[in-house]
Amino acid sequence: MVKNRAEKMYDYHVWANQQLLQHLKQLPDKVYTAHIESVFSSISEVLIHLYATDIVWLETMKGSSFHDTIREVERRKSELTAVSIDKLEMCYDELSQQFQHFFAEQKDLEQILITEHPHYGRMEFIFADLVHHIVNHGTYHRGNVTAMLRQQGEAGVPTDYVFFLTRK
Repeated sequence: MVKNRAEKMYDYHVWANQQLLQHLKQLPDKVYTAHIESVFSSISEVLIHLYATDIVWLETMKGSSFHDTIREVERRKSELTAVSIDKLEMCYDELSQQFQHFFAEQKDLEQILITEHPHYGRMEFIFADLVHHIVNHGTYHRGNVTAMLRQQGEAGVPTDYVFFLTRK
């Protein structure tokens, strides 16, 4: 099945997250949880933030209310307190399956989503634009993790889109 660009970009997001998680699993455990003076206080916090934000956008695209979305994010985040990287990886895998199921149910990712936000009011998005935002947000935070790895004397892992396109 030929995927549209938004789905292909989401596949890249999943691949890049997997690359990063696999790389982190090869490093000493302390690297994942070490306190660092950075945008986030640890790599685990960055990855939990990224996971939670992906939930926000999936729930938004599914049409959940703002309050239901926040409740779902908080519920799922509470399950991740002091969780191992292996458990977090399982959560990421489950979430990517939920995204794939959502995509399969859509006839057109170019359709408009109208949602209400308590602070910003009525908002209109094209589904594909939200997918691109999810990917862009992930790229930004994977960059944070790379900087945090370097602060700890560790190398990052290449997750640029071109590496996804040329993977074997």
